[in-house]
Amino acid sequence: MQPTSPIQFTATANGTVPPLEEIGEGVWALPQAMPNPQLPYTLCYLIVDAEDRVHIIDPAWDSDENFAALEHALAEIGSSVGRIASATMTHMHIDHIGLAGRLQEAFGARIGLSGIDQEAIAEQALVPAISYSDDDFTRWGVPDDERPALESTFLSEAAIVDTRADLLLQPGDTLDIPGRSIRVLATPGHTAGSVCFADEDARLLFTGDHVLPMIFPGIGLGGRMPGNPVTTYIDSLEQLEPFDDWEVLPGHGYRFTGLGERRRQTAEHHDRRTREAAAVLSGHPEATVWQVAGQLHWTAGWDGLAGSYRRSALAQTEMHSGRVRNGDWERYLSR
Repeated sequence: MQPTSPIQFTATANGTVPPLEEIGEGVWALPQAMPNPQLPYTLCYLIVDAEDRVHIIDPAWDSDENFAALEHALAEIGSSVGRIASATMTHMHIDHIGLAGRLQEAFGARIGLSGIDQEAIAEQALVPAISYSDDDFTRWGVPDDERPALESTFLSEAAIVDTRADLLLQPGDTLDIPGRSIRVLATPGHTAGSVCFADEDARLLFTGDHVLPMIFPGIGLGGRMPGNPVTTYIDSLEQLEPFDDWEVLPGHGYRFTGLGERRRQTAEHHDRRTREAAAVLSGHPEATVWQVAGQLHWTAGWDGLAGSYRRSALAQTEMHSGRVRNGDWERYLSR
């Protein structure tokens, strides 16, 4: 796997927000800040079509600062917010969808989102990362004195929005961007309705949070998926094999090539975690999710996970334990 943007690569290493960068003819990457010290920016993409209209993929966190940055970026490329025709999202999370509602209301931009994620938004009436209840904590076996620490989050009530898409994306759809052929790929896992976008002429793959170069994305963070979300996610990774020699434009971090290698690393990361859960459960089959999670390998260490990150770790531990108990993970071990 090789970075194709030294500027973004350096910013990722330094924890800073890089500047606007041209990727190719008619395509720019606009990093937009978000209030998360571990992921300080989201990559928003600007596409100018054959009619000089602007289309945005993942318009990023909603803030006055980000809107001003968008205005400045559009002026820099010789356009303006009045030329925005559409904003299309890879998935439902606030750091990707945030500005969409403002663009829709103020400028009439058409909003595109997968039908599955739109349904999840309607059910939850919010966009941030999935929340959990006392029932979940009880099912996971979380000790009473540990529960208050699980309630903290970097998201605020002001960040909660209810976006309604004009266009519900389906697998195989082509985005309405004159002069380009960008196809919708269903890649459930991060959320139930996560999609990627394949620009077939430019050989660019917009992956949102489905594949990232520097971290392994969380799974099952919005919407209901049939079967086990981890298995669904790994199957989605395999569906991207035809694009292994394309340039990847992710939702965070930096652009890169070597998708095949990163897909395999990501799948192995999750299969390894399932194997770890299997090892714990083989000696203690009645272990709670809390007990299993504390014995798995986490990049930050179990003690280094707090608030929403520990909640996510517990939710993923439940998924991995489910894979062990129903046996649907064993077919992956021979890879």
